[in-house]
Amino acid sequence: MRLLLADDHPMIRAAIEVLLRGTGFELVGMAGTGQATIEEVERLRPDMLLLDLQMPDGSGLDVLRRLKATKSPVRVVMLTAGIDDSDLLEAKSLKVQGIVLKNSDPAFLLDCLASVRDGRSWFDPELARRARQLAGGSARRIPLAPRERQLIGFVRKGLRNREIAEQLGVTEGTVKVYLHAIFEKLGVGNRTELAIRADEFLSGGSAKEE
Repeated sequence: MRLLLADDHPMIRAAIEVLLRGTGFELVGMAGTGQATIEEVERLRPDMLLLDLQMPDGSGLDVLRRLKATKSPVRVVMLTAGIDDSDLLEAKSLKVQGIVLKNSDPAFLLDCLASVRDGRSWFDPELARRARQLAGGSARRIPLAPRERQLIGFVRKGLRNREIAEQLGVTEGTVKVYLHAIFEKLGVGNRTELAIRADEFLSGGSAKEE
């Protein structure tokens, strides 16, 4: 997968370049400012952008806003030394696929890149907890239909789509459609996050119990 790295610190760029060697991620370019990042995305058309939050001439959020406005297909992972609450919520609203803290284990970055490459989202555990707290528990108050609660229960038990389809007497494709709708409704990125937070949703998602 072709990756563009945007960070204004040469040492960070050098360290990530070394980290990515032999991983299957091809580093096709680097940028050190927000404006240069936008130009390089347009020129190189990378599959993924590893984007620093704080850069001169346009922050990471500025870049995200521009990419969203132009409907760029590039997948974005944000790399940051720290992020305040408002920026964290905006980054999630702009559909960033991953956020990794610079002081975390380098393996976290590789895990994040692999997840985003495979179509899943990945957020540093500390930031994921903060985002849930900032949401004020609103997800738990979202009403859930009986079928939605049933599907969440199946995911919590670890059943795959084929097994869920057999339980419900529907096609596997129908299950995928159901689950995608639940992800969108609850604001979760993937079935792993749904499984982890299943008790939270089921305990407060609806007054009606199965």
